[in-house]
Amino acid sequence: MIPLVERVRVNVADPELARAMTQAIADAIRAALPSELPAPAPPVVRFRTRKKLARLLTAPEALAGALAVVRVTSANARHLEAWVTEVRRAGVAGVQLVWNGRDPAPERVASRIFRVLEMARATLREAPVMLSARAVPAQALLLSISMKGTSP
Repeated sequence: MIPLVERVRVNVADPELARAMTQAIADAIRAALPSELPAPAPPVVRFRTRKKLARLLTAPEALAGALAVVRVTSANARHLEAWVTEVRRAGVAGVQLVWNGRDPAPERVASRIFRVLEMARATLREAPVMLSARAVPAQALLLSISMKGTSP
């Protein structure tokens, strides 16, 4: 049963009318909902160091189908392209680079981030890669993952 339907309560003195109204409301709710419920969000793995990535790579089940969220730092920027390649090969559903555009300074990391995004754009059959200022998985990334199977 759909949880929303279970919460419908009609308070009418006539029990037969209450049942009919409850049924009509439940039918309307079912008709308004999509036939397929959205898939649950994939698990999220976060890393920003080689050590943490190495640990994740030793347990491939932790990466398979997960969202990899990578905070960009001055220290890890030079490794981003290799790391994204590794986690995509390991079977992640998507990669989100996290950088607010200011810290670290753009002159230190912007070209490296751009290179990673261009590499991802050139390899569309692999997991999508996006840039966000927030560490919470972006809706655009989740949508891109869900649409990946429908593109040519």
